[in-house]
Parts: sequence; structure tokens; C-alpha cells
Amino acid sequence: MFRATFAAAWGRKRRLAATALAVLLGVAFLAATLVLGDSARAGFATVFAEANAGTDAFVRSASRFTAAEEPARPPVDAALVAAVAAVDGVAAAAPTVEGTGQVLDARGRTIGGNGPPTVAAAWIAEPALTGWALAGGRPPTAPGEVVLDRRTAADAGAGLGGTVTVLVPRPVAATVVGIATFGGRDSLGGTTYAAFALEEAQRLLLGSTTLVSGVAVAAEDGVGQDELVRRLGEVLPAGVEAVSGAALTREQRADIEGDFLGFFTAALTAFAGVALLVAAFSIFNTFSILVAQRTAESALLRALGASRRQVLASALAESALVGVG
Repeated sequence: MFRATFAAAWGRKRRLAATALAVLLGVAFLAATLVLGDSARAGFATVFAEANAGTDAFVRSASRFTAAEEPARPPVDAALVAAVAAVDGVAAAAPTVEGTGQVLDARGRTIGGNGPPTVAAAWIAEPALTGWALAGGRPPTAPGEVVLDRRTAADAGAGLGGTVTVLVPRPVAATVVGIATFGGRDSLGGTTYAAFALEEAQRLLLGSTTLVSGVAVAAEDGVGQDELVRRLGEVLPAGVEAVSGAALTREQRADIEGDFLGFFTAALTAFAGVALLVAAFSIFNTFSILVAQRTAESALLRALGASRRQVLASALAESALVGVG
């Protein structure tokens, strides 16, 4: 019976091979989707952890709203920077200004923006409170100066001393005075990064030099994040809150997973599900045809003395060959 089964399978090898390929592609697509999604989550988790490694607390508006399909918070008074810096246990405090800005290449085409954020921000001079570091050039100090991440600068074809246009959203021409890397990498997970001097970023992104997006805070040795948040909460006005660096990292991870990564993984999983469904229909149709074609063959085997169990086992053996293949 086994020799007869293998001989029958060999006689239909092309059809069985095509069925095995359908199974392989469907399973591979689904496995690749799950691996890619998990790898992306792990990668962003590492990036956020590195970005907030020196930030023990972050002061920001307590309000949260959705603008342009992305969560955002209103700015806070820039005077909070001095108030935060004066709190006992604070080693350093730096104002942060962040918004959206797209860099144009030499042909006027936008760089990035197909998933990862396009960030425009104020350059943070305190190394402990930022993951960005200069790989060349100097920080921006005046209007019309910008620091780009190395990958964006390369895509724009702009080196040190070159000129680029940044949409914030209106076009702003700026001279590249510095090239930055994030943790030694050319970019932050595909994010484009354009950093201006503080007052220039406030004017372009917030519309006022009296506002900031938030305040990043580093604690003195021996002061824990929760204790620092408690001390900051005692001096902050209504409508402003302090969160720990660990809580900020968890929140950023949840935002990216619920927005970009969640949609990306769900879309790929849907395609993988379609591939598996097509494979299932292909397998069902193939074996329906094979069973119909083998009616006479099965009858002959039964006439020669094969039992019903042996005929069924023969069909199952062919199925196993497809699965193993």
C-alpha cells in the first residue's frame, strides 16, 4: 500500500508540489508578519528607552487632544523651566519644543513621512536629556540654522554649509550647521529630524517665544523618579503635570503601537490571512479532484483486498507528504 501511495503521489507530483507551495507561502507570510511586528515593537521599545534614558521626569500640559490623527498636547509657559530647575533634587532642566517638519530634497520632494514621524524640534544642549548628539558641525544658535540627522542630510544631498527647505508647515530655508546621530545611528528608526535654535523653534512651531512643548528633567543622584515627580507636582500650576521617565517611555510605546505599528501589523496580518485562506481553498480543491480521480483506483485496490482503512490511510499519507513538503 505504501509503494502504491508513493507511486500515485509521484504521478501527480506537479499538482501536489503546487499545493505544498501554497501552504508554504501562506504560512511563511504569516510567520514573517508576526516576526516583523514583534521586531519593530522591540526596536521602538529600545529606541524610546534610549531617548529617555537620562530623563527622570517630564513636565507637560495635563490636557491631551487629537490633531491630524495624532495625539498632541498644548504648550506650556516657558517660565516653568526656571521654576522646575529650582526644585530640590533637580540636576538639570531643559525646555523641549517639538512639532512636525518635512525636509525637502534638491528636487523639492519631501523626505520621509511614510509612517515614521517627521520631527522638527528645538536642539537640546544638555546631553543627558536627549538621545541626539552631534557627529559634525555645531548646534544651531541663530535663525536660519538647522541640524539634520545624518540620513536625512544624505537624502537631501545637503552637507555642512548646505541649504535645505523645511516645511513647518510653511517653507523655511535654513543652512545646515550640524549633522546629528541618535545613539550612533544615522536616524531614529526612519524618523526625519530637523532641529532649530530654541527661540527659532518656538516661533516656527509654537508661534510664540513664551511657550514650550514641555520640560525634560534630570534628577540628582539619590533622587528616584517617583520622588522627583512628587516634588515637581508640588510647584506646578493647575493644568500642568509631571510624569516619570519610565511612564513617558511606556506611553510613547503604546502610542506608536496603537497608531503606526498597530495599523501596519494589522494590514499585513490581513494579507497573510487572505494568503492562508487561498491556500486552504487550493488544498481543498486539489484533494477533492484527487479523490474524484482516484475513485477507480480506490475501487481496484479494494477489489485486490485493500481494506477501507488502508485506502483512507493512503489518502492521508498523500496529505502528510504535502504538509511535510
